[in-house]
Amino acid sequence: MKKITLLAASVAVALTGCGGGSSSSDGAAPQVSIASFDGYFKNAVMFVDSNDNGVWDEATDEFIGLTKSKGEVTMTEKPSGIIAVQTLTPGGPAQAKLISLDADKYAGVYTVDMDHPAQPMAHEVVFRARNGSDVISPITDLSLSYVEKGLTEEDLVADLGLESTDELYTDFVDGEDKNTDLHKTAQLLTETKGSGSDINSKPQEFVQDAKQSVDSMTPEQKADPSYKAPVDGDKSTSETPTYKTTVNAEVYKEVQNKFDSLNLTLGDKGSSDYFFSIDINNLFEDKDISSDESFIEVAGIKVYDNDKLNASKVQAVINHQTGILNVGVSPSETVDLAGPITVDLVSGGSNLTNSLKATFSFTVDKGEAKAPTYSDNSVAGLQTQVDLWELTKGKSLGEGYTLDFSTLFSSDDQLTLSFSSNALTNGLIFDNMGTGIIGVQGTPLRSKQDDDTNYTIKLKATAASGLSTIVELDLPDVQEALKPDTHPLEGKTWYILEHGSSNGEAEQEYSSIWCDSIKFEDGIVLGNVRSIANKTTCTEADTQTEEATYEIVDGSIVATFHFEEDGEKLTEKFQVEVANDADSISTGAKTIVHRLLDSDEESAERYTYFINKADIEKRLNVTSEMGPEARTFNAYLPAEEDNAYNLGQIGLSLRENTHSNDQGEMDANLSFDVNNTDFTCETVNEFFSNFYFTGEDIGSIKSKDYTGSSIECYTSEEDGIKHASVDFDLPSLTVNNVYSVIGKVKDNNGEFMEAMKFNIKWTGTSNND
Repeated sequence: MKKITLLAASVAVALTGCGGGSSSSDGAAPQVSIASFDGYFKNAVMFVDSNDNGVWDEATDEFIGLTKSKGEVTMTEKPSGIIAVQTLTPGGPAQAKLISLDADKYAGVYTVDMDHPAQPMAHEVVFRARNGSDVISPITDLSLSYVEKGLTEEDLVADLGLESTDELYTDFVDGEDKNTDLHKTAQLLTETKGSGSDINSKPQEFVQDAKQSVDSMTPEQKADPSYKAPVDGDKSTSETPTYKTTVNAEVYKEVQNKFDSLNLTLGDKGSSDYFFSIDINNLFEDKDISSDESFIEVAGIKVYDNDKLNASKVQAVINHQTGILNVGVSPSETVDLAGPITVDLVSGGSNLTNSLKATFSFTVDKGEAKAPTYSDNSVAGLQTQVDLWELTKGKSLGEGYTLDFSTLFSSDDQLTLSFSSNALTNGLIFDNMGTGIIGVQGTPLRSKQDDDTNYTIKLKATAASGLSTIVELDLPDVQEALKPDTHPLEGKTWYILEHGSSNGEAEQEYSSIWCDSIKFEDGIVLGNVRSIANKTTCTEADTQTEEATYEIVDGSIVATFHFEEDGEKLTEKFQVEVANDADSISTGAKTIVHRLLDSDEESAERYTYFINKADIEKRLNVTSEMGPEARTFNAYLPAEEDNAYNLGQIGLSLRENTHSNDQGEMDANLSFDVNNTDFTCETVNEFFSNFYFTGEDIGSIKSKDYTGSSIECYTSEEDGIKHASVDFDLPSLTVNNVYSVIGKVKDNNGEFMEAMKFNIKWTGTSNND
């Protein structure tokens, strides 16, 4: 199966996984593409959902760009964080946000679902995808929701009737991965989300309901993009999809060609004859209307009220008896507005149809009219003022700055002044404080070092004739804040492996290995809220638990936790010490010692803090069928000298029992290896108290030697070097269950040796290499 992959090369790739052309030039910057669809979304806003709330906040979320006709945005580097798309409707709130960034550039921009290329989308919705994905769709959005609700991507695969998680991240609209059922399911989910249903709160229920609806359709209904209806997330009720009203692309093109043929100039006199007349009886279609009825008779079509169209004096009039659209100017009037003008025709809603807009456009030439003017000296004076503004990342502008451009422009005509700025996406706030006066406040979010966007303010003057002039002022670069020296653990999310019986919802009767996260920031200790998903994935540290705080004492972090146990309020303090860098385990990793303070008994535990989530997740996602390299991990193992360590390797294997000396139907092994150095069972027994193999179906099974020794360990020799291996004799295991391997360190050695912590899935197949 083809999986859409990151495109990183010295060529500019225009399309992602859908076919299409490309261009290249010597020295071009590497580029990557991300595509969005249920059908392909054209002119949707792609952004970084900085707080993962599924809402495009133009003041805090990084604006990446608008999608092209195949739903794609191409960039030089994929941003970090959750990537999302926001669809736009004419006159909708999200469109207004986009226009506020640059009114001249984005006025009139709306999203088209290329399943229906002649009409704007009917709903403004947001879809997300995890970082690393090259596609965004209703399916990727629900994949995130499944994980957030404690489910897995495998659960979503099963609910959709797919074979693998790869299919969640493919282009199901077109190409070799085309999947009509999945495409139709995505259409239903978009329709459902657009209707106002919170599908992300009950993702599994809505997915199963949509799949049930798709399964009931004929092949012809599945292939028809207009056949759909929202689902309610209740499989016990049966929704009956209907055909949605659509714009006939051929008729739309004929009408737009008529508008394109208009040759109008500002000041042209009207005429008793129309500029053109055209039949629009078939502009809107709905298969729920019988063939012997006309759309206009059933639902009607009207011209949507439009200030610019009214000001131009161009009239668009529909004869509802004949279905003819007539466009012209009254003989007593003249064409009074220059520039681009839109004409919106709206279908009426009925019990058989839904309201829908078809938008057309034409342009009136300015003729002899002149746009507003300005002097270069006035612009230079305003730019000098702006250059003095101090913009620092994370620092509030306080009362801020003002900019007065009320006298910048000149014209014989009455002027309307307006402004816009793309710096809204970087935390700045621009207020209209009166005609031509701007107030600027807010807190910059990203410095020039973080973001190379050229931030500007556009000042615009529009005459009554419709002619306008824009002056663009450059904003100063946002500077990095001067930071005091920080502890090397501060301000970063660290991921650790932990063993414990709590799965976040209940106490298990056995321990498992989990990925926990921790972040020390501004005196607050943040962590993840553990869920069953943390058995195979790591999540962000975004919650302060147990009122945890910290301070820096003599170069170490001292963290304080407050909690209640058996009705008694307790406090515990831990000292978090950086023992060593651990780059040989994972780039940027640290070896850490957690030391319990203010306790009668000295207690310390050794951990590896990972900064790279992918590296630690490999230790949670071992499968029995993997080759030896994928099942072997670097670890620091104790050397002969005190407080000295060698870089070794820990190998993990799981297979059906083939040894007559072993008990049980299955056999697992944990091997200890140090290059060119002996590591024997004597050392294993010196540092470890017990080893356990745990899982939902087997509870906790201890490695135990037949002689009664607490650990079944064997020392073997290869090429003159001794290696140790801990053995587990296991009962039959359940295919696709995830099991944990735990090696507990003796209490007096917790400071010097980290516990062994791995998860492994039994796939039904073993690799004996």
